[in-house]
Amino acid sequence: MMDYSISGGPSSSNSHHPYGRSLGHQPMPALALSTPSTVHNHSNKPNDESKAVIDEGKKLLVGSVKQVARWCRLLSFLEPTKIIYQVFGVMDLVKTGSNKCEKIFCLRSEQKKSGIVCVFYEIDRKMPNISKGTLVLCTGHVKGKNKLQVFTIREIHEDKASFDRISLVSHWTINDILIYKV
Repeated sequence: MMDYSISGGPSSSNSHHPYGRSLGHQPMPALALSTPSTVHNHSNKPNDESKAVIDEGKKLLVGSVKQVARWCRLLSFLEPTKIIYQVFGVMDLVKTGSNKCEKIFCLRSEQKKSGIVCVFYEIDRKMPNISKGTLVLCTGHVKGKNKLQVFTIREIHEDKASFDRISLVSHWTINDILIYKV
């Protein structure tokens, strides 16, 4: 069973984060999907955390196409299934892949400067009919360089500013992962 909690690295409190003061004392949106964290201490000293191995579980990171493409490169040392990405971008033309159930499309940034190749497998449900040029939110795992296996796709009707704020928190989480990596 999964434990859904906010996870920003070793400390879940965002008030101690260097950028935390700029957002005041408002609670931060839920960001990371974490299985219970465990610390394995490989030392005889009870409080020696310098050699601790931390298993953070799964993370949910939300960002733009440009951000997620960069984050995938930065976090390539992690297992691809450890991170679930939610990417917002503009839907491009959808094509059928080598298999009939495989739908391939490019998700582009709003400025059309960067893109991620997305693959959706129509196994248990059909891909929603979304027209080219629509702002969408795709959820999935990284599969290779600049490629995302998408599980869900939906049009974005919410204010995009909320996604920008969540992507900032995702950026903090990535910084914490890189700082505290073993």
